Amino acid sequence: MRSVITRALLLAAGLVTAVFLVTAGFLAHSNASSAAAATDRQDVAVVAGVLAVSTDADAVRGTIARTRAGAEGRLSVVLASGTRLGAGGGAPAASVSGAVVSVVPAAVPFPFGAVFLIAGVALAALGPAVWLGHRPFTPVLAALRELSSSVGRRVRLRGPRELEELAASIDEASSRTAQLLAKEREMIADVSHRLRTPLAALRLDADAIGPGPVADRIRSAVSTLGHDVDRIIQALQPAEGESPGTCDVASVVEARMGFWSAHAADQGRVCEVDVGEPCRVALSPDALGAVVDALLENVFRHTPPAAPVGVSVVRHAGWVTLVVEDGGTGVADPSSALHRGSSGGGSTGLGLDIARAAAEATGGTIHLEKGRLGGARVRLRFGEANSHHEPASPRAWRLWRGHP
Repeated sequence: MRSVITRALLLAAGLVTAVFLVTAGFLAHSNASSAAAATDRQDVAVVAGVLAVSTDADAVRGTIARTRAGAEGRLSVVLASGTRLGAGGGAPAASVSGAVVSVVPAAVPFPFGAVFLIAGVALAALGPAVWLGHRPFTPVLAALRELSSSVGRRVRLRGPRELEELAASIDEASSRTAQLLAKEREMIADVSHRLRTPLAALRLDADAIGPGPVADRIRSAVSTLGHDVDRIIQALQPAEGESPGTCDVASVVEARMGFWSAHAADQGRVCEVDVGEPCRVALSPDALGAVVDALLENVFRHTPPAAPVGVSVVRHAGWVTLVVEDGGTGVADPSSALHRGSSGGGSTGLGLDIARAAAEATGGTIHLEKGRLGGARVRLRFGEANSHHEPASPRAWRLWRGHP
């Protein structure tokens, strides 16, 4: 912005200087021409005064020689007898006693010296002029710098009343935006924990009803409601580029497994939980909790009640790996299951899509493999917050335990 203002000031100063030089040159040339014409009139008056007293050729010739115009050969006198005294011609300037005095106007050169002097003074004053021109814009530039670095904090401006009002308006808009974002996060958390969790319990109860048209209708309604809730949660995810904060993966997984372990106990499932040491990732607790709920809901929905389930968290080489595996039948086509709408088994694949989006938001990856329990294993790698991690860093050994 400063460079733009500097260029504008230089352009304005250049235009003003050019107009000033042209005007000054014209005025200087006009003044010089007027002074030369006044001198010529004075010389003509001197010669006319002599002619009024005497028409003696020698006296007149001597007078002509003493004048400036006569010395330059621009003044002449034609006596009544027709004798021409002096050189030059020109238009008649006076007539006395039958004699005619003529003068040739002097050639006045353009005052380049004066113009160059004025130009030098203008160039010398250009630097201070630009500096002084910047001063009115100093509050504006400070305001722009303040605005560019005011993300997440109040804007404090001192200057003209308009700038202070602008800062107040921006602060008000920022506060309202922060409030709206906070309400949005609260809504996501409420949808995630108040709808998804009881919906999973309702689905488990519906599965326990047994066969029959009423039970099938209930299960279909619960399934449809589950898909709608998944779409709502997906639509409410924070926008890309928004800073979500950080959370401890171990504590979030442990908190969510408190709910899912109780359901596993009700079904007679073996539930293994190994959260390991605390480790932070660049996700909000609600977002990570939604990932855990989505993966565990898939396990409870698509595996037999007696199938075991295991959840573990491993921190290694700048990566945090979340593993959810089960003892079901596995996934026939793991690569297709990672694409929404084609996971198979009557699922939309939205749960895996939510998990993939969360992992990729931290620079990580998602892998769907055959696990050590015999069924599917979902392996999410999250980039650890405030840690350097290479893309090709080795997998933690614990993930491969029990495999050839």
